[in-house]
Amino acid sequence: MERAWISKPGKRSALFIWHGAEERGLLGSRWFVNHPNIDKSKIVAVLNGDMIGRNDPDSAALLGSIAPHKNSSDLVNMALKTNEKLTHFKVDFSWDEASHPEFWYFRSDHLPYAQAGIPAIFFTTLLHPDYHTPKDESAAIDITKLKKMTDWMYGTGWTVSETLKKPAVDGIVKR
Repeated sequence: MERAWISKPGKRSALFIWHGAEERGLLGSRWFVNHPNIDKSKIVAVLNGDMIGRNDPDSAALLGSIAPHKNSSDLVNMALKTNEKLTHFKVDFSWDEASHPEFWYFRSDHLPYAQAGIPAIFFTTLLHPDYHTPKDESAAIDITKLKKMTDWMYGTGWTVSETLKKPAVDGIVKR
């Protein structure tokens, strides 16, 4: 994604961040949100991707897309329109429901941004049988699906970049 952005930059800059210690309480993303190396008000949107190369090749999930987790209808609409136009995933919204027992929305690096009032969504292909087991190896990643997921994220980022108006914040996500 980074190379593609460099070869054809959008109207807005893109900042690619890899956070550490997500599974220790989102330490890296929380730290960055509280100590950014850029003006935080210039962060237009956050597109978080985690676990994006497993499960059914034609399905994916977009968290932060339904209430009470949706903090930007504009950003969600950009992602869904990009999927409709480009990748055609069957999008699973069930993991974004407030009643979902995994509380998945609150377990990845988009959360500190959403809590800070920055439009944020989370692209994922969800849990798989090998999750956090010795069998959870990179060889099991479906490279075709991984590419399709990154295409969806890149396309959404491109749409954000080419849209003059920043995605509006509907509300601050709380827990």
